[in-house]
Amino acid sequence: MGNKDDYLKINEVEKMTGIPRSTIHFYLRKGLLHPPVKTGRTMAYYNSSHIERLRLIQQMKNDLGIPITYIKERLALHTPGSAPDLSPKPNTVTNEDFASAVGLKDRRKNEIISVAIKIFSEKGFYKTKVKDITDALDMSTGTFYIYFKNKEDLFNEAIDGVVKSILGGAAEAIKNEKDFMKRLLLRGQVFFEQYSKYSEVLNQLRAEMTRDSQEFQQKVKKIYHGLTQPIIKEFRAAMDQGLIRKTDPDLLAYAMTGLIETMSFRITVDPSYSFGDIMLFLSDFIINGVPLSNDPEEKQEAMAVVTEYIKGLAK
Repeated sequence: MGNKDDYLKINEVEKMTGIPRSTIHFYLRKGLLHPPVKTGRTMAYYNSSHIERLRLIQQMKNDLGIPITYIKERLALHTPGSAPDLSPKPNTVTNEDFASAVGLKDRRKNEIISVAIKIFSEKGFYKTKVKDITDALDMSTGTFYIYFKNKEDLFNEAIDGVVKSILGGAAEAIKNEKDFMKRLLLRGQVFFEQYSKYSEVLNQLRAEMTRDSQEFQQKVKKIYHGLTQPIIKEFRAAMDQGLIRKTDPDLLAYAMTGLIETMSFRITVDPSYSFGDIMLFLSDFIINGVPLSNDPEEKQEAMAVVTEYIKGLAK
């Protein structure tokens, strides 16, 4: 059994770690801590390996906010029924320990966001309760609040994830494409695919603007700013190269984004149209415009009517 001087009673473990015996017993029941050496029915001895394991658990739990169930995944526990490992452990937590713990935390957070997006899409933001999300994940409410301050905080992160998915997918799709028109088509395809997955969440976000919520209004502005900035740069470069005529690149980017979003919505309400149908229509619309007439004078007259009407609105 080794040198008895190496063994510690539970009251000594409490003093050395600052962890109450009730918590130590809890860790033993959950399998996070290997059993002590029992010398009698009510007498058990711990050693330095227990001290270091307890310190590691507390660091992962308190410093990184990792739930107990996920700490267990990281810890190298002994096989059930085997003799406890009482060999000395390192005196410090390694960078690998923390990196792995952070990875577990990120993975769990992403799981919550993924499930939340699905539930927000089905029930709406206001009808969704935190309990709906925790029940779907078989998670305690206390664990939820380790990762998010409240439901609004989760919703905001979910929306950020949607935008990052759209922008990341577009960047990946066009990275090796040099042709301007093909790049636009690829951006449109990515937006369509992502919009089909997240349309309900995006619609809910816009709906929140009608509730006089400054927070949600700013969120919507930030989202569309993020979505349109890469397209604005694309249009500016194309104008500088003489590929398209000069116009306001900001309005053009918003017009394009709005057209693709509206057409993506059109497909969701009428599946008889395909993505190919929509892109062919939009490409023809962008290249040729609304076919008022082939006569230059008639086009000029039509534009004059529009200009006079706009001037009248400004009065």
